[in-house]
Amino acid sequence: MARFLYEVELRPDAGGGYSVRVPDLDGCYSQGSTLNEALEMAADALVTYVAALLTYGDPIPSPVFGHQAPEGGKVVAISFEAYASYIIDAVSPSEAASILGVSRGRVSQMIKTGVLDAYKIAGETRVDLASVKARLSAPRRAGRPRKELVASL
Repeated sequence: MARFLYEVELRPDAGGGYSVRVPDLDGCYSQGSTLNEALEMAADALVTYVAALLTYGDPIPSPVFGHQAPEGGKVVAISFEAYASYIIDAVSPSEAASILGVSRGRVSQMIKTGVLDAYKIAGETRVDLASVKARLSAPRRAGRPRKELVASL
């Protein structure tokens, strides 16, 4: 998890409320009915935007400070933490092992055989939390699988 700091421009809307734009993150916009709501929505937009960049391995633009406030508006700096799995419900293989009560090696085998869904995010393996929960709810029997089950695989 990393901490980031960006300036946001808050512009009053004609009908009330505020529009929010992050000048350094192309396409990062939000809005709110009040100044406080606009700031909360801006923070959420920032976290989601940067988490998406981290998830897909895209470069994070460097922030620039000293933006001029739009007429009647404000420029505010917002500090936030973002991490790749914010937008995807996933855990590390070690966390999956802990949840399932198995070894890290067993989780690797479960990924290889398709029992657990996994993917790479920014070079790190992440295990889909839904597949971990599905595995927890699936009944398992003790001992080796029956021969007819093994033959069908």
